[in-house]
This record gives sequence, C-alpha cells and structure tokens, in this order.
Amino acid sequence: MKNKSIICFIRHGQTDWNTKGLMQGRDDIPLNEEGIRQAQEASASLKASLKKTSFKFDKIYTSPLSRASVTAQAIGSAIGIEKIITDERLIERDFGALSGGHYDRYSKAVLEDTEEQSVEKVKSLLDRVNSFIFDNVKVGENVLLVTHGAVARIYARNAKRAERVSEIDIGMLGNCHMVIYSYDGENILLEGYNVSPCSFNMEEI
Repeated sequence: MKNKSIICFIRHGQTDWNTKGLMQGRDDIPLNEEGIRQAQEASASLKASLKKTSFKFDKIYTSPLSRASVTAQAIGSAIGIEKIITDERLIERDFGALSGGHYDRYSKAVLEDTEEQSVEKVKSLLDRVNSFIFDNVKVGENVLLVTHGAVARIYARNAKRAERVSEIDIGMLGNCHMVIYSYDGENILLEGYNVSPCSFNMEEI
C-alpha cells in the first residue's frame, strides 16, 4: 500500500466506570480485570489476524491515560512493536464538569457541543486529532492509535466515508474494537467501524 496508509483507532479495554455508564473524560480510570482480559484477547486476535496477510503495523501511538497505554502495551507485545509512542492529542475528550456523570443524562455531550463551557468543543477535538495525523503519519505507513470511545466516535461521525461504507451507523464502540481509515496524504476516509480484532482483514479495503 505504497500510495496510502491505514490508520486504525482502537478503544481501550473496559474500566469500572464503563460498566457503570459514567463519562470518564480526562480522569485516569484504570482497566479493571475484564479490561485487562479484553486487552490480552484483542492482542492475541489481532496477532492471529495479521498472520493471515502480509499487512503489518509500523507504529503504535497511545493516549497518555493508563487505560489506553496499558492496552497499547499489550498489543505491542503481541505484534512485535516494543516502542509505544505517547501523544497528548489522542487523549479522551475533556468533559469538564460533566465528568463522572452518567451517559444517559449527558448523551448529547458525548458527540455534540453542549452549553457546559468546561467541555471540550467538537472542533477542538477534531483539530487536535487531525493535527496528530498530519504531523505523524507518512503515506505508506500503517499506524495503530490506542484511544478512547468519545474521540473515536466523534472523529468517525465527522469523517468522510468511502463509498462502500456510507451506511455505517456510528453507534457505540465496543471496548478493544477498531475504527479503520485509509489516508493518502490529503484525504482520510472511514473504511470500517466497530471492527473486532479477530475479524480484521485488510484485503477488504
């Protein structure tokens, strides 16, 4: 794939706040036992999926929050990438005063702007993720970005979609599930959403 890159966002494993339906934002909530199991299972599944093709990831980047970085380390160990690069621009959306509240109560704030001034604006989130991609991803290089639910969903909701995936519903993103994009140096196209590592198949893109 010399003329394009594959960029995969993958959400971290489960935390206790996930099970309670709470908005985590920048709070550094660690993986729970199930989240650690999910990260290990996703790592093994991704390794197995990659073995079936010639595709490989060149780099892994992660949010600085521990739930993402621990997930990234598990994946890196499985697929043979020792150096995990941390970048602040992959951090979860800042929910400000809404952090710790239930998703049902603040559902609009997850994907859209809200009147609560302490919540990071959608444009700010999109700008920082785009800045990360344009600064770090070289055409022909395939990267895995370990990040968070709101970041991955908001970016996917606002991304251009490849024609064949125009009907994708940007619903909830499972823990340790992936969002896949192609990138040619200018255009970033959504290619797949909520993809399980065990069904990761680059031959379909």
